[in-house]
Amino acid sequence: MGEVEWALRTEKLAVDPGRDGGRRGVVVLVANGSFNPPTYMHLRMFELAKDELQQRGYSILGGYMSPVNDAYKKKDLLPAVHRIRLCELACESSSFVMVDQWEAMQKGYQRTLTVLSRIQTALYKDGLADGGGLKVMLLCGSDLLESFSTPGVWIPDQDSIISVDEIVPNQISSSRVRECIRRSLSIKYLICDEVIQYIKEQKLYKESDSSSESSRNGTICPHDKLLLQVPE
Repeated sequence: MGEVEWALRTEKLAVDPGRDGGRRGVVVLVANGSFNPPTYMHLRMFELAKDELQQRGYSILGGYMSPVNDAYKKKDLLPAVHRIRLCELACESSSFVMVDQWEAMQKGYQRTLTVLSRIQTALYKDGLADGGGLKVMLLCGSDLLESFSTPGVWIPDQDSIISVDEIVPNQISSSRVRECIRRSLSIKYLICDEVIQYIKEQKLYKESDSSSESSRNGTICPHDKLLLQVPE
């Protein structure tokens, strides 16, 4: 199954990431998941990670939301075309977060490490990062953390994992937002107004769902923010 070529967006990348210090290197943050729909908590993850890493001496080059491929076959998963647009609307106000469509536009499901490595390679190829100073880090919640203990799924170097605690607890989840929509309840201040408007215009999430299971990006609870460095 051949790869579908898709250019990596770069318009929000820091022009000079080293100006903020960056004695430990330059970082690109990546969050992949269903984003079904994207919530304020997804955006908060980027801000939390940025603060933590800058305090640790890293500079932030940029961030990417990577919606999962339709082949993920998650119940109630909207087609990629909608989830991509929702993510684009959600991160419009961010100064450094963009949407990478590559994963969603492929012909089949893509492993997370493949997605991260592709972003790293694209940045090197375009000359936007030097050969040894760039780290691509994955943002994830506690659901993905559980898979770290599965042999062969993730890298054995646990030192590459950084836990970030949320000072202001926020338990907004995509599944709860979808439930509110199905029950005709307000979702204002849970997700961006632009996202709400698109959902209304497209009449999304109106079908009944018997499952209360969280989406892949799931319920993001306090004290479960993580970063994972791409293995060398």
